[in-house]
Amino acid sequence: MPALRSLLALLLVAPPLGGCWYASSVSGSGDGRPAMRQMDQASAATTLDQARALVSNQTWITRQASGRNVHYSTVDGRDFLWLPGDARIVAGEWRVGTETDGQGRPVTALCLRYPGLARHPIGALAGDQWYCPPIGMTLHDVTDRKTGDVLGLAGRTQAPFARGYEIATISQLQARITR
Repeated sequence: MPALRSLLALLLVAPPLGGCWYASSVSGSGDGRPAMRQMDQASAATTLDQARALVSNQTWITRQASGRNVHYSTVDGRDFLWLPGDARIVAGEWRVGTETDGQGRPVTALCLRYPGLARHPIGALAGDQWYCPPIGMTLHDVTDRKTGDVLGLAGRTQAPFARGYEIATISQLQARITR
């Protein structure tokens, strides 16, 4: 009987000691964190039509290492991007599509590109190349979203201000912007 108890105890302790059992297609590191699983599940479960609806005619904010990026994505595939510390609004394009993840499985992706920039502001690519992360990664980074061009980004070439919005919500930004 003591041998059975020892085996049972070993089985209970083995998973934490043996490393992670889950390999994320997003992280590639096999870290098994719940957030990685949620991103994978969102990417796998989101249809192209659902992804379009999440972005089309939406003002949305994503958190990035450099600060908050503010987007307005039109119905017809244009994207207007306000970058932290930048004095201008960058015009680009968006689309959704099916890409493959690190294991070669199809996932829904949100693709962005900014042909007027030498370097893509989000991905490590040239600005005119499509950066297509799985939609789950994008959804994970969205901190706020509202329907319509509520900040007037499509009608601007200059940012309303360059600093002071790094942790603001869309409503807080609306209160500061005079059109």
